[in-house]
Amino acid sequence: MIEGKNYIQGTAARKLEYDVYVENKVLSAKKKQRNNNKVKRKAIFCVLVIFALGCLAMYRNAQITEVNYAIDRQLHAYNEIKNENIRLKVDIENSINIQEVKEYAEKKLGMHKPDGHQITYVKIPQKDITIVSEVAQLEESKNSGIFSALLNKVNLIVSMLY
Repeated sequence: MIEGKNYIQGTAARKLEYDVYVENKVLSAKKKQRNNNKVKRKAIFCVLVIFALGCLAMYRNAQITEVNYAIDRQLHAYNEIKNENIRLKVDIENSINIQEVKEYAEKKLGMHKPDGHQITYVKIPQKDITIVSEVAQLEESKNSGIFSALLNKVNLIVSMLY
């Protein structure tokens, strides 16, 4: 193996002591042209990347706008249906006549008011009972933990004063 700094590594060729591109005008012009072409290619590539990113952003915004228009159309249709339901409820409420319902029940369905012997009274205990689920009791105990502690302290202070 040849030792030294005057050889190109991996070959037996000697390194040139001078730069060929500095002395030769034709080679120097070609080198400048190659460098200019590289810069132009990089600039064109950057412009194309920026253009592609701009197109991507415009496409995304167009999709968002299209979805917003679809949502607006659905919301408009929903509001129309809701308003129609409200109008129909009002029409139904206005068209119901209690006297007509009573006549229909008596004549068409054969219904009548109960006689005295048909009425049965049911005895209901006087105390009112409310059943609370365990989940609600647990939530109330969690929420009232701080409140009950505060209430106990207030009661203690009041009892001490009197």
